[in-house]
Amino acid sequence: MTTPNPTPVTYGWITQPAHFDTPAGHSPQDPALWHQLHEANEQLMRLLQPTFDTIWFEDHMGWGDKSHLECFTNMAYEAARNPGMRFGTLVAGQAFRNPGLLAKMALNMHYLSGNRFILGIGAGNNGGEHHEYGFDFKPNAERVQQLDEAIRVCRALWQDSPAHFHGAHYHLNGAFLSPHPESPIPIMVGGAGEKRTLRVTAELADWWCLDVAPLEVFQHKSRVLDAHCAALGRDPQAILRAYCGWVSIANRSEDAARWPNLHIVAGTPDEVTRELQGFIDAGVRHFMLRFMDYPASGGLERFIHEVAPRLNG
Repeated sequence: MTTPNPTPVTYGWITQPAHFDTPAGHSPQDPALWHQLHEANEQLMRLLQPTFDTIWFEDHMGWGDKSHLECFTNMAYEAARNPGMRFGTLVAGQAFRNPGLLAKMALNMHYLSGNRFILGIGAGNNGGEHHEYGFDFKPNAERVQQLDEAIRVCRALWQDSPAHFHGAHYHLNGAFLSPHPESPIPIMVGGAGEKRTLRVTAELADWWCLDVAPLEVFQHKSRVLDAHCAALGRDPQAILRAYCGWVSIANRSEDAARWPNLHIVAGTPDEVTRELQGFIDAGVRHFMLRFMDYPASGGLERFIHEVAPRLNG
């Protein structure tokens, strides 16, 4: 018998950020594709509730020449259209915005969504994307140091008036951010670097997200995070564990999508339920999910009707 979880398990949908398949007769820059992508996301919002309570928006500058929706402006629109949902960035690239501006944008999103915003943030991992748009892409150790400072800048602005901060990369000189949040804005760090990123997570984050990995990898990284928390004297249960995954659910196991270089939670409803329950038993309390071949595969509907009701929590 499985012991009931003290914290309910919740589910988030990862929006489609780009129109990856260009139909015949269209160019990738055709504005009609942008509108199609937007309308598809709009229709989907009505399907998700009440099983899904959170919508996540990827933060990329673009996907090559594909039609692409920008993270924060798209999210603000959807927050106004879908009151009651939670919204978050998966995850904001810290180099794309000065952290003072990011703190202001996060505060606006928090108010617009009725205090339902989660600021996901990461050190950045796509050097080509940074180079194309003229953003610095420092070595890994420096990017994680920038991530650390960016989080501290956000917290200083949300808590102090005037706010001061002086780091190696970012500075505040008596800045005012008014008003302060009515309730704390959760910060989620996305990443798995064991020496630096998980150390920053243990010290500064409210949430932690691992992206697309098998259960045994999540278990190992979670133990590393626990060890950092112990070294800092922080309760590891204070950090909500989240998992970002790709899902493929089919009536027959052999019909589910599986890729050799990307872990997909795949199989029949029974198989997917067992794997996701394993993540829950390992500490996951929020899933961010994207379904393979949506909407043709029917995987989302199978998840809503056959998987989610059976998961513990």
